[in-house]
Amino acid sequence: MSVSETREQGAYEPRQTHWFQLGVICAASLVVWSGFGAILPYLPVFLREQAHASMWLIGGVAAAYYVGTFLFSALLGRVSDSVGRKPMIVAGVALYSLSSFLFVSTTHPGWFVLFRLLEGVGAAAVTPAGQALVAELTVEETRSRAYGWLTTAQFGGLVAGPVIAWPLYSLGGGQGKWAFYAIFLFGGAVSAITAVALAAFIKEPEHARRQRAVKVKHPSYRSLITRPVFAFIVVATTGHFAMGVFEVLWSLWLRHLGASMQFVGFTWIAFSVPMLLAFIGGYLADRYSRWALMFAGYAVSACAWIFYGTTDNLPLFLAVSVIEGLAIAWSYPAKQAFLVQVVPPRWLGSVQGVEQTSMQVAAFVGTLVAPVLYEYLSGYVISLAGVISLLGLAYAAPTLYREWERLKAERGTAGAGTRERVEPEQVN
Repeated sequence: MSVSETREQGAYEPRQTHWFQLGVICAASLVVWSGFGAILPYLPVFLREQAHASMWLIGGVAAAYYVGTFLFSALLGRVSDSVGRKPMIVAGVALYSLSSFLFVSTTHPGWFVLFRLLEGVGAAAVTPAGQALVAELTVEETRSRAYGWLTTAQFGGLVAGPVIAWPLYSLGGGQGKWAFYAIFLFGGAVSAITAVALAAFIKEPEHARRQRAVKVKHPSYRSLITRPVFAFIVVATTGHFAMGVFEVLWSLWLRHLGASMQFVGFTWIAFSVPMLLAFIGGYLADRYSRWALMFAGYAVSACAWIFYGTTDNLPLFLAVSVIEGLAIAWSYPAKQAFLVQVVPPRWLGSVQGVEQTSMQVAAFVGTLVAPVLYEYLSGYVISLAGVISLLGLAYAAPTLYREWERLKAERGTAGAGTRERVEPEQVN
């Protein structure tokens, strides 16, 4: 293929949205996230009550996941630009399944650091490639909807996970390690089934395969990380610092306030159920300002974190969790589609990988800092994380607003834009 052919307008853009393939991805996400949602609320308590881990070690187990993701996300995202999205996604889900099964092999807390590290590597293979594949399967006019349906499926799994986990916990005896093992086995099994299904049914679009067939030199990360992309990274970094704090402290903070394990599960459900409306958020983002939807939702979420650390009223936790879930439901599809607009199509995996790396580094720092600060600040650590998230939004908002206005002017509509392109250098 000649250089002129590679630069032909629309040569590597989808001509229609591949809804069946997106349906397969959404179904797979629903299943995997149900296993993830079943495990996540119970793991810190398992480590504390069954493995007798210290707060430091619980933080270390949580941090190990982020170490795996930040060490490998940029690398594996870049690899997916060359070898394709499907191999990375299938391999990542399979590794995640294996890691979940390993949870039942020991109660020695040190091993869980390794198991969570492997889960992080699996996530590093799946997330950048999966986000890029959704972009490759969609046209601009329906891309937010696609991310909205994907988010709905993911959080549908988070709703189903805790609902399923409680009967599994009871089936395992309602106490002791086998009550937790039943949940871990479920998570590993559904991930294994999903890996097989993805290998059988996912097909990458023809335009993406043609694009990867052209041998080009990978542009430098410096040229890919434009000012708007950097602004997205700032938002992701500050927000995921808060998520790292949240993962370590949420269940433990609620238990400190006197909440039962059943109530802890209900808080996850209260947050996740509104996320089922993310498909509506996607429709809104394809029609209205993605910038406004993104920043409004992320700001509400940050304010919710500030609230969580300043109250001991358990019913209010449930109410605010519902509000936060709604905010993410309308903001996340807008954010994902907006990011795709400012990234060169060929190098989506690379940029998604860099974003994931920055997110996981921040979350890793959050998991390490949280146990230290918790000894002095108690639940106020969660509030501090919310303030940091708000600061990141304040920094990024002007840059991304200008970029949105530029994209809107280019297309002449309020709901769609064009991605700036980095023309690759042809390899002889």
